[in-house]
Amino acid sequence: MKKNLLLFIAISIALTGMAQGNSQGKGNGKKKDKKSYEKNGKDKKGQDDDDVWNGAASSTGKLSKNQPAKVREAFSRDYPNAGNVVWSKYRGDWTATFNSGLGRSTAIYHANGERRDTRTRITRQQLPNGTVWDDIFKRDRVFPNGNIVQVQSPSLAFEIFRVASQAASSKLQYLFYNSSGQRVQYNY
Repeated sequence: MKKNLLLFIAISIALTGMAQGNSQGKGNGKKKDKKSYEKNGKDKKGQDDDDVWNGAASSTGKLSKNQPAKVREAFSRDYPNAGNVVWSKYRGDWTATFNSGLGRSTAIYHANGERRDTRTRITRQQLPNGTVWDDIFKRDRVFPNGNIVQVQSPSLAFEIFRVASQAASSKLQYLFYNSSGQRVQYNY
């Protein structure tokens, strides 16, 4: 009788230990993935999102799968052909980083489904009016470092372009221009 009771207790302890080991393993994997994103600013696919967020604040988005229904509906309406969508939450807003026609874009939404803006990294050759930009950069003494982001917002009548500029002896600055080359103010 004592042997059976001892055997039963040993089996119970072993099963309890295995069950706890499995649940901890699953939880740790998710936390590790999330911490990795928060630490290095890259989504699960290794895409760097600093190129669209620099100039607004540091990238501290957290991967998420629980967007409000209004946000999901608005995103589907605005970008029906979006591919490889990764959702995160940043500065209280929901962000969708996705493949678009221009490349990898980031759309920012309020919880009520209102879109703040959409940002897409582009090359200098993709700027409108081609060589006009060389004159603009000379006029304003802008030294583009290759980090140019196209910003589209429902609140703006036109798209704007954020140019990261850094002279040899000065700190990095972010300047905004409209498609005509006029310098504008923009605050996320």
